[in-house]
Amino acid sequence: MGIITLEKSNNLFWLGRYIERVYTTLKYYIKGTDRMLDSDPGYYSVFCNKIGITNIYGSREVFAKTYPFDETDPNSIISNLNRAYDNAIILRDYIGTETMAYIQLAVDDIETAQRGDAPLADLMLAIDHILAFWGCVNDMIDDIQTRNIIKLGKGVERVDLYLSLDKPLSEIKREYNRMKQFLEKSRMRYDESIINTFDAMINSSDFNYTNARNLMRNLTIE
Repeated sequence: MGIITLEKSNNLFWLGRYIERVYTTLKYYIKGTDRMLDSDPGYYSVFCNKIGITNIYGSREVFAKTYPFDETDPNSIISNLNRAYDNAIILRDYIGTETMAYIQLAVDDIETAQRGDAPLADLMLAIDHILAFWGCVNDMIDDIQTRNIIKLGKGVERVDLYLSLDKPLSEIKREYNRMKQFLEKSRMRYDESIINTFDAMINSSDFNYTNARNLMRNLTIE
């Protein structure tokens, strides 16, 4: 592939971030929907607070119908997936049409879910197609740096979301260590002082999720 320009590196990085954002928030939306229906109708407000979006919904019914499907809501699942697809179109020559096609299939799944009688089943298909996208990244993209930059975006987003969702520290450490591997391999520039501070923080006995999340969100990668 040769030298990847700064602009294309940024597109690859954000492709990874948006795809991971859709994948993780979609899984938690499905899990949260079950919780809202079974025992906790107000859980949607907790969900919004955890992932750091404004609660504009007002009820679990509005949230269930709007958050996955509303393209006018910049925080919705479909909005983030559309951003991923926009980056994929720009990167067609880098990632290949087959890899990009799985993002389109995920978009189709969400559109089908909005119209259908079994939306959660169709949303599960979107998760399957996102997993197939990652399989194509591993199998179909020959350029190592291209793969590493996409996976770096995935890793940064996953650490951020896992911190927001209060995942067990063992899982956060695992994903953070993976992210650091791709950070080095990607050859992208980053704020080394933030990584050094995060290293010390994640290995301390009084790890603070909020402070760690704020620190991760200040990590500049270019």
